[in-house]
Amino acid sequence: MTGDLVRIPGFSSRSALGWIVATVLAVLAVGGYVGVTQPENRIYVVTVLPALAVFLGVLVWQSTWLDPDGGTLLRVRCRTWRREVRLAPGTTVSLVPNGGGTLLLRAAPAQGRGLHVQLVARTDYLDASQPPALLRRIADAVEAHRAGGAGPVAAALRSQADHLDAGGTVAGSPLAGLITTGVLGAAKAGGAGAVGGHLG
Repeated sequence: MTGDLVRIPGFSSRSALGWIVATVLAVLAVGGYVGVTQPENRIYVVTVLPALAVFLGVLVWQSTWLDPDGGTLLRVRCRTWRREVRLAPGTTVSLVPNGGGTLLLRAAPAQGRGLHVQLVARTDYLDASQPPALLRRIADAVEAHRAGGAGPVAAALRSQADHLDAGGTVAGSPLAGLITTGVLGAAKAGGAGAVGGHLG
């Protein structure tokens, strides 16, 4: 790593945080009930609950960073586990939808696992984009370090930044048009259409 790191924030909503809290409370309640009413299963409670706690901690406690000078994307989990992907000619960058309403920057090295960075999210609970300045920093980094596919990706990121700087909405932004919602979104749209048909 060289130079200053730039934080790439993840998107979250109150509903997502509520889901995590509700899941934790439900697991604790079930574990407590089983521990009290089924003494023979207490060994499973004391082994499974800590494992679930660790899993949720790893899932939630993470951060993503860009090293613009060094040309590296970094994912840190629980302040301990770190994974890096260099934005070098051997790494391919692309814009990919996750099927759930979010558009990601995918950095895939020739060997090993890649990293995904959230760029734009449009869901029932969230309408968000990374800020223009950050989008331009990412665009500059992938171009400066000559990652594969950097040209069209950088152009798309700068187009998004220009749109937002001009007062445009996330819904009408260039990157929002690349988002797909997958099977769940299609089912939801189909259900809405059926309801509308009956009302008409």
